[in-house]
Parts: sequence; structure tokens; C-alpha cells
Amino acid sequence: MNSQLTFKTTSVRLFILLCSSLSLSLPCEAARKARAIFIQPPGGAPEKAVLFSSTRSEEIELPARNLSPEIQLPAGDLSLAVLTHKPATGETVNPNSPLVRIPEAWDRCILLFFPDPENKVFPAKVIPVNASKSDFRLGETRLYNVTPATVLARFADRVYRIEPGKSAVIAPPIAGSGSYQVAIDCTLPGETQPTAVCRSSWQHDPEARQILFVTPTPGRNIPRVWGVLDHEAPDSVATGKN
Repeated sequence: MNSQLTFKTTSVRLFILLCSSLSLSLPCEAARKARAIFIQPPGGAPEKAVLFSSTRSEEIELPARNLSPEIQLPAGDLSLAVLTHKPATGETVNPNSPLVRIPEAWDRCILLFFPDPENKVFPAKVIPVNASKSDFRLGETRLYNVTPATVLARFADRVYRIEPGKSAVIAPPIAGSGSYQVAIDCTLPGETQPTAVCRSSWQHDPEARQILFVTPTPGRNIPRVWGVLDHEAPDSVATGKN
């Protein structure tokens, strides 16, 4: 029991470490679309968030297993408070609310919501990922390790080592569509021998971005790997409101 509690406590700390250590990506062309996902949200977590600036607010869904529908964002360098509801006229935004910054040059972004139980305004840290075509290219994968384990991942003939609380950009494993072999291992704290997490054959979609997460498994020390595909919606599908 104590080892499980220590593992869970360490995992929460690594969520925060990941949020603080990931760097923002290179700028690209200006346009404004966003999607979101809430990774392992705590019980009772909000199912939607309001992205609020002094002039505009946008509501975005927060699914836990898929990316949300795209929304439209206004132009310019954005500094958005993350709230559970739009403030009433004259209401002051709580200074402890999470803040997400989106550079003007990004034409598209994915907002990764990670649990932050210490924040009582909104229980998440938010990492904006530049999903512009010039930065997060179609066919690429981003892998986020939010466990205390060191991850060794093989995608086709490419091998990546991802330390606890870190991420990696994985090049397309093959050219075009088709299957490829995946092998993911982890070395747990205090151990020297890796443990197998995943052995499988995956399908590569060159027209999508893939985001993978290595996350704790409730009640077990061995983490699990799961992911989502990001297909861009046609311009007419993206929604947004003042």
C-alpha cells in the first residue's frame, strides 16, 4: 500500500514537472485553431474550460480519451486565463487561475491539460503544443512520459529514450501508409532491468499527427501507453464564439 501511495504521489509531481519543463515550439504562420485533451483528469474535473482574455472568451471541451473538436481563437499573441465559467461583467479573474500563452505566429495548437490538484481555481496545468504544419508535421508523433520510469521506445528502426517527466518528437517511422513494429519498455525507479510495456504492430497515418502518453496505471507499478490521432478538420468545422 505504501509503495502504491508513493508511486501515485511521485506521478502527480511528475505531471507538474512535465508541465514546467516542456518548451514552446517554433512559430509559424498566423491563423487560429485549437483542440484540447485532459490527461487522467481527477474525479469531478471540469468537462469544459473557458479560455478568457480581456476582450473575448472561448469554450472548449475537455475529453479524457480523445481530442476535442476544434475551436477558433482570435488573432494576436494570446494570454488566456483558464476558467470554469465566463466571468460576469466587472468580475475580476482569479489571479491563481491557470494561464496559457499562444504566440501570434501559431496557426494551430493542441492544449494538453495535466492534473494539478494544488490549483483550486482550475485543477490543471495547461501546456500549449504548436500543431502548425511547419512545427508539428503530419506523420510525426509526440510522446510524453508522465511516470517515474525511464522509457525506451522503438518505432520501426528508430529508438528513443525518454526520461521521467520528459517528451520526445518521433519522426514518421515509415514512408506512406502501412504497419510498423512498436516496442516500448520502462525501467522503474530502483530497478536496472527494463520491463515490457507494449509489443505491437501499429498503423501509420501520414495525414495525422499522433500524441502518445505513458501514464501510471491505477493499482499497478507498470505504466501503460495510449494515444490519440490529430486529424485537422476542414475550416468550416472549427467553431468559436465571443
